[in-house]
Amino acid sequence: MKLILLIVILLCTINSFAQGILNFEKTTINLNKIKADDQPTNVSFRFKNTGNQPIIISRVNSISSQINAEWEKAPIPPGKSSEIKASFISAEMPEKFDFNINVLSNAQNSRQTLSLAATIIENPAKIELSYKYNMQGIKFKSGILSFDKIYTYQTLSDTVYFFNSRKDEVKIEPKYLPEYIQVKPASVSVAPGKKGMFIISFDAQKKNDYGYCYESIIFSYNGDVADYQNRLTLTALITEDFSKLTQKQLATAPIASIEKKDFDFGDIKEGEKANCDYVLVNKGKAELLIRKTKAGCGCTAVTMGENRIAPGQSTTIRATFDSSGKRGRQYKSVTIITNDPKNTEIIVNLSGNVVEK
Repeated sequence: MKLILLIVILLCTINSFAQGILNFEKTTINLNKIKADDQPTNVSFRFKNTGNQPIIISRVNSISSQINAEWEKAPIPPGKSSEIKASFISAEMPEKFDFNINVLSNAQNSRQTLSLAATIIENPAKIELSYKYNMQGIKFKSGILSFDKIYTYQTLSDTVYFFNSRKDEVKIEPKYLPEYIQVKPASVSVAPGKKGMFIISFDAQKKNDYGYCYESIIFSYNGDVADYQNRLTLTALITEDFSKLTQKQLATAPIASIEKKDFDFGDIKEGEKANCDYVLVNKGKAELLIRKTKAGCGCTAVTMGENRIAPGQSTTIRATFDSSGKRGRQYKSVTIITNDPKNTEIIVNLSGNVVEK
């Protein structure tokens, strides 16, 4: 009996070491800068089976559907080499990308992660491929200009390039600009097949707001009335700069706290309103300021008591959901922006069910 048990243990031990091993020459390929093209770019991840059993690769999945993968479907014997071929159309990829490719097999390393990265640059022979956002023949690289995070006192600028794919020269002018957005020059004339550019500046101090905001820059062509289809969206996240606070100042700063962030208003009939109250407490040592409250949709209104809260005090923020035109389960949110350095944004949630009258 002991001999049989020993044989079983030995067989199991031998079997556990009897596996193929995927040994890749490189698990990361960075193509650096490559030109935009409408023809496939091909790369290969070469590997060798350094184990003692055949390897069967069952699946190769890319995190991006824009990357196609091919591999050997037959078993790969010990000591033999093969490759995983990845291909993509560079003109269809993001300007900068770093995507993972997962390789699933029966090897000892049964789940292997590969990485493919590149930066797509303009192709002088095919310039138009880099300009994908079409405004009546005037093409931009993107329909969105994002300034990401910007402090309340900052003015940030960026350069936006565009391409004239039309057959006529076009004079482009930005219209209806708010005072906190500047575009220079005031107009640009671009010949067919040529590029142009604007320098766009965003003044957060003049905007005088907090949190995520977006604006549309509307363009007029050749003096025509500005068409709202010809618009570039500008986004920014406006926030206070707490980076210069000392440890002492951070220790005595306000602390925003809401114990119950999720509110379920239950069942209400279509057309009824539900009130959800959230109690915001200042647990810090300095005055807490509510900079802004913002509902996630137009069906939710926000009202509040005091927007200046002394240490140890509280205020109630009410979110009122209007169920007019709504049916079924509802999920809404409200963002509260404060001067708490460690918790500038608090998101509270409200949910419930809207039934027929």
